Amino acid sequence: MSPLLQVDDLCIDSPDGERIVDSVTLTVERGAMTALVGESGSGKTMTALAIMGLLPEGMVVRRGRVCVDGTDVLQTPRWWQRHRGRTVAMVFQEPMTALDPVMRIDQQLLEARRRRGPIRGTEARRWVVTALTQVGIESADQVARMYPHTLSGGMRQRVLLAMGLAADPGLLLADEPTAALDAVNRGDALDLLRGVAKRHAGVLLITHDLASVAGWADCVAVMRHGEILEHGAARDVLSAPGHPYTRGLLACVPRSGQVAPLPELDC
Repeated sequence: MSPLLQVDDLCIDSPDGERIVDSVTLTVERGAMTALVGESGSGKTMTALAIMGLLPEGMVVRRGRVCVDGTDVLQTPRWWQRHRGRTVAMVFQEPMTALDPVMRIDQQLLEARRRRGPIRGTEARRWVVTALTQVGIESADQVARMYPHTLSGGMRQRVLLAMGLAADPGLLLADEPTAALDAVNRGDALDLLRGVAKRHAGVLLITHDLASVAGWADCVAVMRHGEILEHGAARDVLSAPGHPYTRGLLACVPRSGQVAPLPELDC
């Protein structure tokens, strides 16, 4: 059986011709979580946006394939119109720009949920409360009637996660979904994503934090300057990294209150 997501030799150029993503190849298996790890500006988010068909204006896919459940979506432009939000969904990094400031939380959640089918009335209200509760939001019935600016950053992040899961997608892309959460809530969110993967979906977790990968991700792809430097089972990459950059990232993980600086690498 083919992987749920297969990215092969993906290259993306900026409007001025600069190579942003260079020959990226990675997979997400069914029922598994793959973590795409790298520093800011490494091309992680741009890779995810290409998978979603949401590249910024001027960004160009020069070559490569992106297959979701066996369909090369780059060669099937209308595919996204039917499947974005249902077959594949994305949790974006910035809650304040991803959420509509003039719509209540319940309205935004239901807009995402209706990608799967009609829902209204009492059923809709109950579904909203359940969706918010599942991502760890207390007093969900009250939060549902609020606007994004009245919520904390962590709560907005959880709302985005609920929206990403609303239409029960087979593939979920999560771009730094725990950035606004404290350590305890970060673990809860990662447990939720892990559960989503194990039930039936695949998850591509985009993060700069290797510490958030151990114990949750099945596979790890390490990215720098638009290239995948290392890709393999999480236990292998984290216990015996083969690339000096990966070793440098691991050295940055705090241990006993100490943080080692990332070394300069010629790579």
